[in-house]
Amino acid sequence: MQRTLLRRGRQGQAAGADPVGNRSSEEHFTRLHLCRERAGQRVLTADARKTLFEELLWEHRELVEAHDKCQVLPEASIDALKEQLANAQLEKEQLIKQHQEELSTQKTSYQELKSQLIQLGLDHAKVLEAAEADAAAKMNEALENASNATVVLQAELEELAKARKAAEEKAARLDEEHKECNQLILQTDALPIVSLFPDSQTYAVKKVNAPPSEPANLAVPWTPNDHLVALNARVSHMRAIDRNLSTSLM
Repeated sequence: MQRTLLRRGRQGQAAGADPVGNRSSEEHFTRLHLCRERAGQRVLTADARKTLFEELLWEHRELVEAHDKCQVLPEASIDALKEQLANAQLEKEQLIKQHQEELSTQKTSYQELKSQLIQLGLDHAKVLEAAEADAAAKMNEALENASNATVVLQAELEELAKARKAAEEKAARLDEEHKECNQLILQTDALPIVSLFPDSQTYAVKKVNAPPSEPANLAVPWTPNDHLVALNARVSHMRAIDRNLSTSLM
């Protein structure tokens, strides 16, 4: 081996290579760096495997403890557990059956209640429609009656207006006739009867002032009624004189 190394050294010297040169040192450090990285990766892999092994060991230990505990349980406890499981399953089935029955009952009650609500809604709609129709009919009847009453009232008002107009015209006509009558009375009383029958004036004055409730005021002019009374008195006086003359001539 020494001969081999000496031979390689000589070959290197013969080739002009420096075994301790810069190039050899760089290659050596590169190899060392690669070896170091590989060693670090191996250490990390070993740590990961160690951690996984510890976790598996703890899990295996827990499984072993659980298995030991299961083996410790007697057969009576296992039978009791089976019985409890069977009872629990039976109770579960009974509860499920009871729940299904209650749910079916609730569904039936819900359907009945829904049907009742629908029927109530239909009945309410019918009653509301009938009430609206009745109210509309009554309103139409009231409007028709009001319209008829308005027509009748309008006719009555027109008749009253016509009657009032006729009454006013009649009153105006009567007033005019009364004025004409008063004028005629004044004109008739103003005829020269007093000069023909002077005694009639005194008789007429007595008739106008009778009954003498108050002293007669001769300064106040006579009214048409007073003239009518006076004219009546004069005519009566003339008739009396005419009867007396007729009696005396006979």
